[in-house]
Amino acid sequence: MSTSLVSSRLADIPFAGIRKMFEKASKLEAQGKKVIHFEIGRPDFDTPVHIKEAAKKALDKGFVHYTPNLGILDLRQALSESIMTYKTVTYDPLTELMVTAGGQEAMYLSLMALLEPGDEVLLPDPGYGQFATSIRLAQGVPVPYPLQLERNSAPDLEAAERLLSSRTRAIIVNSPHNPTGGVMTPEQVQRVCEFAKNCDLLLFSDEAYDRMVFDGSRFVSPASFPGMKERSLIWGSLSKTYSMTGWRIGYLAAPAPLVAGAVKMQQSVLLSVCSFAQAGAAAALQGPQECVEAMVAEFQRRRQVILEGISHAPGLSALTDPRGAFYVFVKHDTPGKDSSALADYLLEHGGVAVVPGATFGQNGDGCFRISFATSYEDCKEGMDRIAQCMKDLLN
Repeated sequence: MSTSLVSSRLADIPFAGIRKMFEKASKLEAQGKKVIHFEIGRPDFDTPVHIKEAAKKALDKGFVHYTPNLGILDLRQALSESIMTYKTVTYDPLTELMVTAGGQEAMYLSLMALLEPGDEVLLPDPGYGQFATSIRLAQGVPVPYPLQLERNSAPDLEAAERLLSSRTRAIIVNSPHNPTGGVMTPEQVQRVCEFAKNCDLLLFSDEAYDRMVFDGSRFVSPASFPGMKERSLIWGSLSKTYSMTGWRIGYLAAPAPLVAGAVKMQQSVLLSVCSFAQAGAAAALQGPQECVEAMVAEFQRRRQVILEGISHAPGLSALTDPRGAFYVFVKHDTPGKDSSALADYLLEHGGVAVVPGATFGQNGDGCFRISFATSYEDCKEGMDRIAQCMKDLLN
């Protein structure tokens, strides 16, 4: 054929680096080798029983048809109550909340609804790779800004200010942060809010890990500060909080006009989110929350094993004190090996899959991400393997 079968809009869309590492690890496993999976960013727990039972009950009742584009009202009301409880912000379930197929769809729909071609969006570097991808698909321009990695991975606002232009429309923040696990203090969040107001920017807040904080840290949503709800969009998810990654339930909380725009996109993309999955999600929010507390406690136990392992591995150190999510961003001092080369070395020689820091942006090179969303025993074994690899490499 004289023309490409693939649209030019996908030319700059890379294949996800995390999936590349997963596929490499899977090939080794197919050869009979045991691989410790530190690359996968999903809880390894089963979805709590009461959530699954609610979905089964909905199926048995024949709740199997299309739902409203915004999502079922019962779930939107549950989301409104949960956001008020944990974020102290009031959202109207009729006009300011929308159920999406995971937090990632909330991101995509809102960016498509907001951006004009050429609009610029500030995004964290290092940061979640789909930020830049979704901006590009919406014909926007991603503009990476650096983080203060030693200060809870808070935005370097002085550097961000130098990146502003007449086309800058918004800034993306993420706390607890992927890939570092940093959790901004309330004072740091407030400074970001003041920056957004002073520069007349919208603020996108990725809050996928809002319930996963450790060591007395406290999650604070930017939308909770005075004057911020009207310029904030929350990308939320039940995937991590309730171990529901395969259920694909997220939400968008935003000013009514932006939600209305996102609904127009939803009509053309997905129409509506799975009906019985929404029933299960409502049960997650309305039911007992001890399951979340137990999961967070286990993550904290694993986190300690990872940090102790790093302290005993030559050439490695944790850049950010990881007080949220289930990640540690590890700096490596390995002359002659960048983050991708070191990740390949750890996989091939130690049977441990990690994610190269460069996957999360230019400022991530020289680091790799460990996800401790695997068993306590695998966390211990994986860190022993990494320590031995580093000794072999550096001696």
